[in-house]
Amino acid sequence: MKFTTSTGSSMYKPTCNQYFNVSLAPIPSMEVSVAGDVNPDLLYLVDSFPEVDSQEIARSFTLKLGGSAANTAYALAKLGAKVHFYGAVGRDMLGDFCESELKSAGVHTHMVKVDAPTGTTSAVEWEGTRTMFTYRGANEFLDRYHITPRGSWLHISGYWHLERLRPHIGELLRSAKDRGLVTSFDVGSWSKDWGEAKYILNAIRKGYLDYLFVNEREIVELTGRELETAVEMLRKYTTIGLHMGRKGAKIIGKDFVVYTPAVEGITVRYTTGAGDTWNAGFIWGFLRTGDIRKAAEIAMVIVEGYVEKGVVLTPSEL
Repeated sequence: MKFTTSTGSSMYKPTCNQYFNVSLAPIPSMEVSVAGDVNPDLLYLVDSFPEVDSQEIARSFTLKLGGSAANTAYALAKLGAKVHFYGAVGRDMLGDFCESELKSAGVHTHMVKVDAPTGTTSAVEWEGTRTMFTYRGANEFLDRYHITPRGSWLHISGYWHLERLRPHIGELLRSAKDRGLVTSFDVGSWSKDWGEAKYILNAIRKGYLDYLFVNEREIVELTGRELETAVEMLRKYTTIGLHMGRKGAKIIGKDFVVYTPAVEGITVRYTTGAGDTWNAGFIWGFLRTGDIRKAAEIAMVIVEGYVEKGVVLTPSEL
């Protein structure tokens, strides 16, 4: 079975209100657990990227909550879900900042405080692209025993920053599945040590993962295969949410493909955290509608608002 959607047409832009009566109040099935990386993002918006040993004046600077998992938790809470977040920060000002930002969105934080500095990411964005420099910091100390998933869904992200958790990722996903939770995983930004991918690949092959969220480069690096081969290899075991940037996104299952092209005419200003926001939109959309196609359309609407305005729009603003 194959079907596509027309979400990205410049003549048609769906809103969440087309699918259900929007409410910001969580419903029982909207309780989600998110585990993984958390750090402040230092974002610089520039007109051109500087050459080595030169300086470029940034057009703007923003300090905001970051970390793939934390971004997803924040966005889910803004959309109205009841969210539990499991992460690790240092006993420092930046750790306090991250926890405060999550709580301000309504996230229930289960934060581990460790004797290491809070991780940080500096991102330089220009012309819809980004270059990032990340210090893992406290994220490396998040462990399996720190996480007790609750609700109806477990999402994990920040894999490459979670040194202690990585070897136990299969155990965590299997435990969640055994308790009836839907499981999803975002592989995160590229790593030089793809040998560590064996833990998540084993979990996928064993059927512990319902949804794999990944971009085109990441799925190629994760599997060591060309894009088409990589997709065919993994769709046998899990449903793939493929981020394709300006081309939109695809949901690829064992016997179906849902394609949601990006809306034309959108001014892309903010890319850091866009994939995480899409993930949150899909999870929220699926829990609200129970329909993969509608969830994909909702995710696209939400991420389009994010890349243009740099904020997660609430349902009433969509």
